[in-house]
Amino acid sequence: MNPAELLNYGNKHLGEKKLNDAKILLEHCLKLKPSKFYFSKKNIKTCEKNSYQKLLNKRKKGLPTAYITEETEFMGLKFFVNKNVLIPRQETEILVEAVLNLLTAYHLPLTTILDIGTGCGNIAISLAKYIPDAKIVATDISKEALHVAKKNAKLNGVLDEITFFQSDIFESLTTYHLPLTTYDIIISNPPYIKSSEIKKLQKEIQHEPKIALDGGKDGLNFYKKIVPMSRKLLKKNGFLMFEIGYHHSKKIRKMLEADKFRNIKIINDYSRQERVIYGQNNN
Repeated sequence: MNPAELLNYGNKHLGEKKLNDAKILLEHCLKLKPSKFYFSKKNIKTCEKNSYQKLLNKRKKGLPTAYITEETEFMGLKFFVNKNVLIPRQETEILVEAVLNLLTAYHLPLTTILDIGTGCGNIAISLAKYIPDAKIVATDISKEALHVAKKNAKLNGVLDEITFFQSDIFESLTTYHLPLTTYDIIISNPPYIKSSEIKKLQKEIQHEPKIALDGGKDGLNFYKKIVPMSRKLLKKNGFLMFEIGYHHSKKIRKMLEADKFRNIKIINDYSRQERVIYGQNNN
């Protein structure tokens, strides 16, 4: 059996909807790029087939491919992930791109950024990579998540550009002496799934940390806390930016308006679903 034949076996085992998963898992197993599968004359050893079979079985039981390989990609960068962090989604790249677009549109100076609920660090690290000289503080309530985030910052060469800090939203930010006390941008991709909907999610998502998914009864718990509290930490004319659920924009817009944010904008994702909202501090 050669790699192409083993990939064909994997495709049949997982089914048509998971062809890409079969390919990624085989690449991970053989340490061979997919482009080489069809041309390699390598003879597959029994131990290699058995290892691949174990990976396929994990995927078939619903374990996300990224948790199996412990790797995913975001904004063209590689990230380590495990069960302690949410797997970055492609849609969240729109949130990072919105920051980059804002810097150009508003000619913002050397930018100070607070990333709330950093998880694996994908947002903070991407911003550190693409905004030279940015000063970033990234927080999370989970020390396990922060361990992953620091590992990813080192992996991507930006560990010195980011201060990681354990905090429940803003709870500890004013207690300790951080290098930054006010920010040009506060950004967050908070949990926004309703508590009652968690058990209805597809089985892959059920493996991800509930703390990173559960947004409370209406999915808005974290927005209700972050919006009013953020004004004290935002600089004058600074921006508050969120990823949102497709059905939340009207309510979050009202929150921003109630706290006198202006220039409120909503950005759609690739499926034309409302995905990002931001507003400018009026102080």
